[in-house]
Amino acid sequence: MDFTAIDFETASSERTSVCSLGWCVVKDNIITERKEILIKPDPFKFNEYNTKINGITPEMVWDKPTFDMYWDKLRPYIENRMVIAHNASFDIHVLCSTLEHFGIEIPDFSYMCTVQLSQKAYPELPSHKLNNLADALGIEFNHHRAYDDAYACAAAFLRIAEDYSLESLEEMEECFGIKRGIVVRGTGIINKKIKKCSKVTKKY
Repeated sequence: MDFTAIDFETASSERTSVCSLGWCVVKDNIITERKEILIKPDPFKFNEYNTKINGITPEMVWDKPTFDMYWDKLRPYIENRMVIAHNASFDIHVLCSTLEHFGIEIPDFSYMCTVQLSQKAYPELPSHKLNNLADALGIEFNHHRAYDDAYACAAAFLRIAEDYSLESLEEMEECFGIKRGIVVRGTGIINKKIKKCSKVTKKY
């Protein structure tokens, strides 16, 4: 399977206040690239709670490029690809809101959420937050660091596929009854569920 796992950190509750982006590229089920960039948020306002969570201060990003200046570099990782995120509704809306904020056309891509997948795959877990999921699966990472969160998300997705002997995104959809979301060029977002398969075989 080929996909890009992403994670955004924001400076405040504003969806456009992106201060960090991490991504992890997977090709043929192998992690081939891991990167993170610091970004000057717009608006340049910081919430103490966000800073406490992600550790990113105004001094760390005041001289960094804003998101629009990175976009040409980032586009190939998003456009016409499958994008994976943990709590994808947050990361996908941050991405789309930030692109709209800078007047950039939203590209075509699809996405899936590892929160939803892990809830289906491991219903016995008391929590499906990324740190708890990673602990349960033996994935080591530094939580709320975009670089590591994207990696943990990718690793969890691959582990789910392995545990359930799934070899394609289509099999993932069919097995768990979760339809990939689709972002259509412009602002259209489609996210529908499909009928759950009658039997799931899990490897232990």
